[in-house]
Amino acid sequence: MSSVSKQEKKEYQGSGKVETKQPKIMTRPLPEILDELENYIERVEEAVNQAQAAAKESKEAAVQARISGEKAAEAAKKAAEAAVAKIKEEFAKAVDTLGTRVSGLESEVDTLKEKINQEVLAVDRAFLALKEKHMEESPFLKNQELRHE
Repeated sequence: MSSVSKQEKKEYQGSGKVETKQPKIMTRPLPEILDELENYIERVEEAVNQAQAAAKESKEAAVQARISGEKAAEAAKKAAEAAVAKIKEEFAKAVDTLGTRVSGLESEVDTLKEKINQEVLAVDRAFLALKEKHMEESPFLKNQELRHE
């Protein structure tokens, strides 16, 4: 079966006979075809080499990106750990300071309670002394005592 299309047969029907168009390989010199083929192969090889070089560069860039990402993650982790440690330390200091302050306030409250108790006792004693003096010196109470006797 011929690889010539019906359209090509119609084009070459001139004086009643059918002419078929010959493939390029049959009309061009073999050295020219081989040169073209060699040039094509060289371009393909060059393209393959460029693609391989680009793939290698891409792989190296991906490795560098991964390493950089890991380093950044490690640095962020260390920074976060340092921040947490600092906050814990400051919190512990604040708790200690508050504990010391609360202990001091408790001591002050105990001292104030003792002073208040002493003052209340002093006031009670003063009232009792005043009552006794009043009872001794009151002319009304003396008269009433005399009546009850």
